[in-house]
Amino acid sequence: MGENIIYILVSLLLLSCGHPGDNKTKMENSIDNEIVNKTGLNVQTSISTDDCDNALKFINGYVDNLNEMNKAIGIIEWVNSNQLVTESFKKELSRILDESYKNDPELGLGFDPIFDAQDYPDSGFEIGSIDTISNYLILKGKDWSQFKIVMKVKYEDTNWLVDGCGIINIPKEKRIEK
Repeated sequence: MGENIIYILVSLLLLSCGHPGDNKTKMENSIDNEIVNKTGLNVQTSISTDDCDNALKFINGYVDNLNEMNKAIGIIEWVNSNQLVTESFKKELSRILDESYKNDPELGLGFDPIFDAQDYPDSGFEIGSIDTISNYLILKGKDWSQFKIVMKVKYEDTNWLVDGCGIINIPKEKRIEK
């Protein structure tokens, strides 16, 4: 138990110094490779700035789609065709929208669940901050820095995928207060 705490503390210290792969010793890389080879699992569990590309591609692609106005495809169709989100994200989005239209057939939610708002920054988003322990990101508008959303990413099949954004798979206590 004590060794695990020491390993976690040392890992956190190394993560705070830059990209995790840059700070690993040969022994740590060897241990990680051995775990991957024996289990088939990748042991990467915390995100770095370099790993946020898929999250930014997802949210900025969504903004680009919405900016197309009458050419934009619907939220469900767009998300379901996107390879940068988890199946859990797709299912929860569908559940939220289905439930909202049952409760109010004309209006539905009344806001965009990905942005947790009615409006959004037209120029897209950039990284505001990263919690490398819980893999939550705070994104801020490029041209509207006060507009912020929370995103959660998850490492699946050798990629960092969006597992939560806005109100989708984000607990109320983690959401940005509006």
